[in-house]
Amino acid sequence: MNPMDQLRAARPAHLDTPVDARTRAAELSAAMAGPRRDEARRARRTRNARPAWVLGGLATAAAATAVAVTLTGTGGPVPLTTPHAALSAPSSDRPVVRLSAKQVLLAAAESSLKAPATTGAYWYIESEDGSAYEAGDKVRYVVHSTGRGRTWVARSPHGTSWWVSQDLGAKPAPGSEDAWKRDGSPTTWTIDVPAPKADDKGASKRIELDDKAGRPSGNPINVGDKVFDLAGRNVSVAELRSLPATAGALKARLLQGYAGHGTESGESMDADSWLYQVTSGLLSDMPVKPAVRAAAYKVLAGLEGVRSLGEVTDALGREGQGIARAENWSGGDFERQIIIDPATGILLTDQIVAVHPSGAYAWAKPGTATWWHAVVKAEWTDDKPVKVDPPGGEPVKAGSTDSEPAKA
Repeated sequence: MNPMDQLRAARPAHLDTPVDARTRAAELSAAMAGPRRDEARRARRTRNARPAWVLGGLATAAAATAVAVTLTGTGGPVPLTTPHAALSAPSSDRPVVRLSAKQVLLAAAESSLKAPATTGAYWYIESEDGSAYEAGDKVRYVVHSTGRGRTWVARSPHGTSWWVSQDLGAKPAPGSEDAWKRDGSPTTWTIDVPAPKADDKGASKRIELDDKAGRPSGNPINVGDKVFDLAGRNVSVAELRSLPATAGALKARLLQGYAGHGTESGESMDADSWLYQVTSGLLSDMPVKPAVRAAAYKVLAGLEGVRSLGEVTDALGREGQGIARAENWSGGDFERQIIIDPATGILLTDQIVAVHPSGAYAWAKPGTATWWHAVVKAEWTDDKPVKVDPPGGEPVKAGSTDSEPAKA
């Protein structure tokens, strides 16, 4: 039985069932719990159109805000947990199929080539992001802060791309409820997190978490026609659509941006870890052609150190095949994990999981997901953005300004 036949046999039947917008919205409401609203606004006002789907070093990711779907080895397998529940093979009477990482990634590449070519005025991304923090005054426990992001990226270089984020509140992580009650059942938390810049070692910043959901906030995200950060460089939709469609050429193109450190921090990063991160980000959120997606999966398959986690469940309860690679940061040893549906070539979730954390992350038990980015929808559409006007106000349908040139 070849890898694709094995994957078809193992694939949950519900993944072949189309999900309508209303069902997706209901699943979103049930699954999310919200990012920091003030940080979210600041994240989108960066100078070079670097959307929050750009992933930097661990310190940056752990303090990242929600938005709108990437070598030092650590040895054996990591005991896995998702942000919301234990990651494990789904309970089923069918036999568990464990493929190698290369088999899974090459199957995803094959599926990507079969995906229909679609078009539209906007590339639409709907996602959930979250972070785990240690909190509590009387007793320490883990709090999850998650949120929803929606992004409309204009295909036209003269269009305005728009991003809307909503803080849906924070809550104790599963398994932390008893400790939270012993702490007095607080509804707000003050958290000290590492400073996002690697050269601020030892520094921290204070964030406030609240269990109440905030109103949507948003703003334009493009600077001219530049709307994505790829490999440390701002690029346009047209540049993404012209990326090379072979693994060797794509790898060489991406490595042009490698400078020995993360794309969003000065923290040292080896080339393969950097390439794993950047390539995963491309697969997660960017409107590349099917052949380029296939090439990206082949780039990942060719990296040393990738391992298969088998069939796992992501933060939104979706089943897929897990792929992991060890990464060493100033905060200890972690794994960058992606969860994909190889039968469709869709990257469901990208997350950072603690292996041997230290320093500011010493509280995280091995297997704890400290940050995650789950893509709910990524597709071309002709539907105009649902803007927020004014920022922090109620969403309104976009008007004729969508065809006007963006202002830097």
